[in-house]
Amino acid sequence: MICDHEKNDACFSKVSLFQHLDLAEATLLTSLLHTRKYHKGEHVVQEGERSDTLFVIHQGSVKLSKYNENGKEHIIRFLFSGDFFGQNALLHQTPHQSNAEVLETSSICSIRKQDFNQLLEHDPKLAYHFLLAITRLLNETDEWNSSLSAMTTEKKIAKLLLDFHTRNRAGHEIRLPAFKKDIALLLGITPETLSRKLNMMQHQSLLQVNGNEIRILQLQELKDMIS
Repeated sequence: MICDHEKNDACFSKVSLFQHLDLAEATLLTSLLHTRKYHKGEHVVQEGERSDTLFVIHQGSVKLSKYNENGKEHIIRFLFSGDFFGQNALLHQTPHQSNAEVLETSSICSIRKQDFNQLLEHDPKLAYHFLLAITRLLNETDEWNSSLSAMTTEKKIAKLLLDFHTRNRAGHEIRLPAFKKDIALLLGITPETLSRKLNMMQHQSLLQVNGNEIRILQLQELKDMIS
Protein backbone atom coordinates (compact mmCIF):
# COMPACT_ATOMS: atom_id res chain seq x y z
CA MET A 1 0.00 0.00 0.00
CA ILE A 2 1.01 3.65 -0.39
CA CYS A 3 3.09 4.91 2.55
CA ASP A 4 0.67 6.43 5.08
CA HIS A 5 3.08 7.24 7.89
CA GLU A 6 2.72 10.64 9.48
CA LYS A 7 5.33 13.18 8.44
CA ASN A 8 7.12 13.10 11.79
CA ASP A 9 7.18 9.30 11.68
CA ALA A 10 7.94 8.80 7.99
CA CYS A 11 10.44 6.03 7.24
CA PHE A 12 12.61 8.38 5.20
CA SER A 13 12.87 10.80 8.15
CA LYS A 14 15.22 8.24 9.76
CA VAL A 15 17.44 7.89 6.67
CA SER A 16 20.27 10.36 6.17
CA LEU A 17 19.85 9.94 2.42
CA PHE A 18 16.51 11.78 2.49
CA GLN A 19 16.88 14.16 5.43
CA HIS A 20 17.80 17.15 3.24
CA LEU A 21 14.50 17.09 1.32
CA ASP A 22 12.30 20.15 1.54
CA LEU A 23 8.57 19.93 2.25
CA ALA A 24 7.50 19.59 -1.39
CA GLU A 25 10.11 16.89 -2.08
CA ALA A 26 9.21 15.01 1.11
CA THR A 27 5.55 15.10 0.11
CA LEU A 28 6.44 13.73 -3.33
CA LEU A 29 8.57 10.97 -1.80
CA THR A 30 5.72 9.97 0.51
CA SER A 31 3.43 9.60 -2.52
CA LEU A 32 6.00 7.38 -4.28
CA LEU A 33 6.78 5.05 -1.37
CA HIS A 34 4.90 1.83 -0.68
CA THR A 35 4.73 0.17 2.72
CA ARG A 36 4.32 -3.47 3.61
CA LYS A 37 4.30 -5.31 6.93
CA TYR A 38 6.42 -8.46 7.13
CA HIS A 39 6.41 -11.14 9.79
CA LYS A 40 9.34 -12.94 11.36
CA GLY A 41 10.97 -15.39 8.96
CA GLU A 42 9.59 -13.82 5.78
CA HIS A 43 11.97 -12.84 2.99
CA VAL A 44 11.75 -9.36 1.50
CA VAL A 45 14.00 -10.52 -1.35
CA GLN A 46 16.09 -13.61 -1.98
CA GLU A 47 19.54 -13.99 -3.47
CA GLY A 48 19.38 -14.05 -7.26
CA GLU A 49 15.94 -12.46 -7.41
CA ARG A 50 15.60 -9.56 -9.82
CA SER A 51 13.97 -6.23 -9.01
CA ASP A 52 14.54 -2.52 -9.40
CA THR A 53 13.56 -1.55 -5.88
CA LEU A 54 15.18 0.18 -2.91
CA PHE A 55 13.92 -0.90 0.52
CA VAL A 56 13.93 1.22 3.69
CA ILE A 57 13.26 -0.26 7.14
CA HIS A 58 10.71 1.82 8.99
CA GLN A 59 10.34 -0.45 12.01
CA GLY A 60 11.90 -3.80 12.86
CA SER A 61 15.07 -5.56 11.80
CA VAL A 62 16.38 -7.57 8.84
CA LYS A 63 19.23 -10.05 8.32
CA LEU A 64 21.22 -9.93 5.09
CA SER A 65 22.89 -13.26 4.29
CA LYS A 66 23.93 -15.54 1.46
CA TYR A 67 24.85 -19.20 1.08
CA ASN A 68 28.04 -20.66 -0.38
CA GLU A 69 28.19 -23.61 -2.75
CA ASN A 70 28.21 -25.99 0.24
CA GLY A 71 25.01 -24.52 1.62
CA LYS A 72 26.69 -22.75 4.53
CA GLU A 73 25.15 -19.44 5.49
CA HIS A 74 27.26 -16.30 5.61
CA ILE A 75 25.70 -13.38 7.49
CA ILE A 76 26.59 -10.05 5.97
CA ARG A 77 24.86 -7.53 8.18
CA PHE A 78 21.93 -6.85 10.50
CA LEU A 79 19.77 -3.89 9.53
CA PHE A 80 17.57 -1.70 11.73
CA SER A 81 15.12 1.18 11.47
CA GLY A 82 16.50 3.79 9.06
CA ASP A 83 18.76 1.37 7.18
CA PHE A 84 18.22 0.65 3.49
CA PHE A 85 19.12 -2.16 1.09
CA GLY A 86 18.66 -3.06 -2.56
CA GLN A 87 20.71 -0.14 -3.88
CA ASN A 88 22.43 -2.28 -6.54
CA ALA A 89 19.09 -3.53 -7.83
CA LEU A 90 17.81 0.04 -7.92
CA LEU A 91 20.81 1.45 -9.77
CA HIS A 92 21.70 -1.41 -12.10
CA GLN A 93 18.67 -3.76 -12.08
CA THR A 94 21.07 -6.58 -11.16
CA PRO A 95 19.90 -9.63 -9.18
CA HIS A 96 19.92 -9.18 -5.43
CA GLN A 97 23.23 -10.37 -4.01
CA SER A 98 21.85 -11.58 -0.69
CA ASN A 99 18.77 -12.79 1.13
CA ALA A 100 16.89 -10.24 3.23
CA GLU A 101 15.11 -12.10 6.02
CA VAL A 102 12.85 -10.33 8.51
CA LEU A 103 13.82 -11.04 12.14
CA GLU A 104 10.67 -9.68 13.78
CA THR A 105 7.40 -8.10 12.70
CA SER A 106 8.63 -5.21 10.56
CA SER A 107 7.31 -2.34 8.48
CA ILE A 108 9.35 -1.82 5.31
CA CYS A 109 8.96 0.92 2.72
CA SER A 110 10.04 0.57 -0.89
CA ILE A 111 10.51 2.74 -3.96
CA ARG A 112 10.98 1.54 -7.54
CA LYS A 113 13.55 2.89 -9.96
CA GLN A 114 11.09 4.79 -12.15
CA ASP A 115 9.73 6.58 -9.09
CA PHE A 116 13.21 7.19 -7.69
CA ASN A 117 14.17 8.76 -11.02
CA GLN A 118 11.14 11.02 -10.77
CA LEU A 119 12.36 12.17 -7.38
CA LEU A 120 15.84 12.79 -8.83
CA GLU A 121 14.33 15.10 -11.44
CA HIS A 122 12.92 17.26 -8.67
CA ASP A 123 16.05 17.07 -6.53
CA PRO A 124 19.32 16.46 -8.45
CA LYS A 125 21.22 16.78 -5.15
CA LEU A 126 19.74 13.45 -4.13
CA ALA A 127 22.21 11.65 -6.42
CA TYR A 128 25.09 13.21 -4.45
CA HIS A 129 23.55 12.26 -1.11
CA PHE A 130 22.92 8.74 -2.40
CA LEU A 131 26.59 8.44 -3.38
CA LEU A 132 27.65 9.65 0.07
CA ALA A 133 25.33 7.15 1.78
CA ILE A 134 26.59 4.22 -0.28
CA THR A 135 30.23 5.26 0.24
CA ARG A 136 29.64 5.48 3.99
CA LEU A 137 28.04 2.04 3.99
CA LEU A 138 30.99 0.53 2.09
CA ASN A 139 33.47 2.18 4.47
CA GLU A 140 31.59 0.89 7.51
CA THR A 141 31.54 -2.63 6.06
CA ASP A 142 35.28 -2.54 5.25
CA GLU A 143 36.09 -1.18 8.71
CA TRP A 144 33.93 -3.83 10.38
CA ASN A 145 35.51 -6.71 8.46
CA SER A 146 39.09 -5.53 8.89
CA SER A 147 38.77 -4.73 12.59
CA LEU A 148 37.04 -8.01 13.49
CA SER A 149 39.90 -10.09 12.07
CA ALA A 150 42.33 -8.54 14.53
CA MET A 151 40.12 -8.62 17.63
CA THR A 152 39.82 -11.01 20.51
CA THR A 153 36.45 -12.68 21.05
CA GLU A 154 35.59 -10.30 23.90
CA LYS A 155 36.35 -7.27 21.74
CA LYS A 156 34.27 -8.67 18.87
CA ILE A 157 31.27 -9.03 21.18
CA ALA A 158 31.77 -5.58 22.66
CA LYS A 159 32.01 -4.04 19.19
CA LEU A 160 28.85 -5.77 18.01
CA LEU A 161 26.87 -4.70 21.08
CA LEU A 162 28.04 -1.10 20.64
CA ASP A 163 27.07 -1.29 16.97
CA PHE A 164 23.56 -2.50 17.89
CA HIS A 165 23.38 0.19 20.58
CA THR A 166 24.24 2.96 18.11
CA ARG A 167 22.43 1.83 14.97
CA ASN A 168 19.27 0.68 16.72
CA ARG A 169 19.09 4.05 18.51
CA ALA A 170 18.71 2.15 21.76
CA GLY A 171 19.18 3.24 25.31
CA HIS A 172 21.12 0.90 27.54
CA GLU A 173 18.62 -1.89 26.77
CA ILE A 174 19.49 -4.00 23.73
CA ARG A 175 17.35 -6.78 22.33
CA LEU A 176 19.44 -9.04 20.13
CA PRO A 177 17.74 -9.06 16.71
CA ALA A 178 18.48 -12.72 15.99
CA PHE A 179 19.16 -16.07 17.56
CA LYS A 180 22.53 -16.33 19.26
CA LYS A 181 23.62 -18.80 16.60
CA ASP A 182 23.22 -16.03 14.00
CA ILE A 183 25.13 -13.55 16.16
CA ALA A 184 27.88 -16.11 16.64
CA LEU A 185 28.00 -16.83 12.91
CA LEU A 186 28.48 -13.14 12.15
CA LEU A 187 31.34 -12.98 14.66
CA GLY A 188 32.97 -16.21 13.50
CA ILE A 189 32.59 -17.99 16.85
CA THR A 190 30.41 -20.81 18.20
CA PRO A 191 27.10 -20.14 20.01
CA GLU A 192 28.59 -21.81 23.10
CA THR A 193 31.53 -19.39 23.06
CA LEU A 194 29.17 -16.43 22.68
CA SER A 195 27.06 -17.55 25.66
CA ARG A 196 30.16 -18.18 27.77
CA LYS A 197 31.67 -14.78 26.98
CA LEU A 198 28.39 -12.97 27.64
CA ASN A 199 28.17 -14.70 31.03
CA MET A 200 31.75 -13.66 31.76
CA MET A 201 30.98 -10.03 30.87
CA GLN A 202 27.93 -10.22 33.11
CA HIS A 203 30.08 -11.44 36.01
CA GLN A 204 32.34 -8.44 35.33
CA SER A 205 29.27 -6.20 35.76
CA LEU A 206 29.59 -4.92 32.20
CA LEU A 207 26.25 -6.37 31.14
CA GLN A 208 23.06 -7.87 32.45
CA VAL A 209 21.87 -10.74 30.28
CA ASN A 210 18.33 -12.11 30.23
CA GLY A 211 17.86 -14.34 27.19
CA ASN A 212 18.02 -12.09 24.15
CA GLU A 213 17.66 -8.98 26.31
CA ILE A 214 20.93 -7.30 27.25
CA ARG A 215 21.29 -4.26 29.46
CA ILE A 216 24.57 -2.38 29.16
CA LEU A 217 25.75 -1.48 32.64
CA GLN A 218 29.13 0.03 31.75
CA LEU A 219 28.91 1.71 28.34
CA GLN A 220 32.23 3.53 28.57
CA GLU A 221 34.03 0.37 29.64
CA LEU A 222 32.76 -1.41 26.53
CA LYS A 223 34.01 1.48 24.39
CA ASP A 224 37.38 1.34 26.13
CA MET A 225 37.66 -2.37 25.34
CA ILE A 226 37.79 -1.71 21.59
CA SER A 227 39.52 1.68 21.55
